[in-house]
Amino acid sequence: MKKQLRAVSVVLIALALGACGGEEAAPEDPFDALDDSVVALLDGNYTFRHTTTYQVVDGSMLADAQSMRVTLDSRVAGQQFTSDFVTVSGERFVLLDFSKVENMTSALPDVMTGAKWVPLTDPAVTELGGIPFPKPGDDVVGATAAVRAVTDARATGDRTYAGTLDLTQVGPGVLRVGPTAELLAQLGDAASAVPFTATLDGEGRLLTFVYDVPAAGSVPANHVELTLSGYGASQPPAKPDPAKVANYDEAMKAIQRQ
Repeated sequence: MKKQLRAVSVVLIALALGACGGEEAAPEDPFDALDDSVVALLDGNYTFRHTTTYQVVDGSMLADAQSMRVTLDSRVAGQQFTSDFVTVSGERFVLLDFSKVENMTSALPDVMTGAKWVPLTDPAVTELGGIPFPKPGDDVVGATAAVRAVTDARATGDRTYAGTLDLTQVGPGVLRVGPTAELLAQLGDAASAVPFTATLDGEGRLLTFVYDVPAAGSVPANHVELTLSGYGASQPPAKPDPAKVANYDEAMKAIQRQ
């Protein structure tokens, strides 16, 4: 009799364990998944791209080595310019090209036509020509701010999400490429419910975050794409060729004369 009871107990325990093992884990909350997706950015080792209707920002981050690269290509008619900002082991350089900007003097110095790099030896200089210079470790594309601004989210597939975000919570960002005060004012209530989609990689890290800003008043519609990749695989950029680096003092004087 005791043997029979033990046998029944073993069967019941096995069935119970089998039932527990067969239960699927509850799907992660979309808000939690999105919040967790930007944690890896704190490691400061990845490549990025921020594309809008008006400009493209590309770059790579290697914060541990105090290195990064950020290129900005403005596509606004009459205001096309490019900048290439490089930090290598804490040394900063920027290459500016304003030669296509309307109403600029035809005799621009080499440091404003993309011919010479400006060595940013003065740490107090945090921008030139209205272009801000980020620091290694900064969230240049504003991915964290965008994710934190999500107000509604739902899973649409395996590691894919959709919903709405509140543009008033995004902010201009490090490069000031985010929503402007003028845009937010013209959008009004529509700014609080802008549709987005997002995709994560197999480890739950953010790969893409896309949203479309509707036209508002004098401000046309804008398609915004944030792309992140190469987590943990970023390499430091090369330092500019010394022959193409201007003297800092002379470069600053030339820029200030414009």
